[in-house]
Amino acid sequence: MKGFALASCIAAAAAAPAADFSFDMGRYQKQPYEVGGYFQGSAEHIELDDGAALSALRFPAGAPAAGRRYRGVLEVSGLYRLQGLTFKGLFHAEALDDVAGSTDDAAFYEGYVEGRPAPRWTLSLGKRALRWGKGYAFTTVGFVERAKDATDPDLAREGFKVAAVEYVRSAGGPLQTLSLTALALPVRGTLNDDFGATDDTNLAARLYLLYRDTDIDLMVRTGDSRPDAVGLDFSRNLAPHFAIHGEVAWQHERRRPVLDPANRLRPREAEGADWLLGLRYLTATETTWIAEYYHNGAGYSSQEMRRFYALARSASDDPALRPAARGALEAGYGRPQAMRDYVYLKVSQKEPFDALYWNAGLTAIVNLHDASASVIPEVVYAGLENVELRGRIGLLAGGRDSEFGERQNDWRAELRLRYFF
Repeated sequence: MKGFALASCIAAAAAAPAADFSFDMGRYQKQPYEVGGYFQGSAEHIELDDGAALSALRFPAGAPAAGRRYRGVLEVSGLYRLQGLTFKGLFHAEALDDVAGSTDDAAFYEGYVEGRPAPRWTLSLGKRALRWGKGYAFTTVGFVERAKDATDPDLAREGFKVAAVEYVRSAGGPLQTLSLTALALPVRGTLNDDFGATDDTNLAARLYLLYRDTDIDLMVRTGDSRPDAVGLDFSRNLAPHFAIHGEVAWQHERRRPVLDPANRLRPREAEGADWLLGLRYLTATETTWIAEYYHNGAGYSSQEMRRFYALARSASDDPALRPAARGALEAGYGRPQAMRDYVYLKVSQKEPFDALYWNAGLTAIVNLHDASASVIPEVVYAGLENVELRGRIGLLAGGRDSEFGERQNDWRAELRLRYFF
């Protein structure tokens, strides 16, 4: 009986039209090139805080009550495969207009060539944006990358010019995967000149292990452009919808610029250790919770920040103090998360109240030393083909001499449109 059935199947297959079994291999073969990206336009209404220290420094003649900011962005990524080599690039162009004037900029964030001389080996040369670490909003082990924007951590970042080699090996047993990445990052003249001032070739490496379903990375960086550093990160799913992650880094003889009583910047020794601990939880109703605690060992104390805010206010009345105040702002007092301990929380809900194609979320960053905070509620609509609409309101809370209370904005509202291609 089985033989009869098999013969019937073979006969039916032979009798069927050939077109029914046609198979277009070309649809499943890699194309030699790939291109993608987006156009973006955004408009912001900004309410300024005339009494804040950073407003006093930026607008010594008095800040306007409100302002508008318009931004246009073009970002294009692509790759081209040629005889075993892959050329990859990411181009970013941006134009901005606000109360301070108009600016524009364009740069290749990435542009490098990659090849595989052997199945487990990959070589690359050129400008790359490496992303090390498991932190979502922050990172302590991004030894060869630029800082994240904690309010929008998925934004592309410009890379550095490196030569890298990577080895990957997968195996059975407790150690499922092992990879080793080693790279050289030279600083010569204008080559990577914003990585560090010293002419030197910096070396860095990352060892990745997938051990008993736990992701583990060990990193190291050495060279004269930045302090020598070692770091470790991990992530693990404790349940199907619950994961934890963490990072710790230690930098040798790290220093930070600190204002002395005479308002001069002096290098002072900083704590060597930075660390973070976080979690991610997805509920049955598709609410995603992400939380992180971040300790910045090179951050300023509340007293050090108060000295800077006093200088910024004095500089609005005394032009002779403005160079010192602006120098301190650029040296470190004005960077995001300039102080020591922060909590990050993001809650997002997919299609709330059964509203198709809508997502809603809220992001909060809290400075634990002065209890000031940034709170950003947002909604995203993706119901139009290749189009994403996002609306955000950025609220800053905090008193005088607090980090978020002394920023120049009271609040801002943003509407952004992206068209993907």
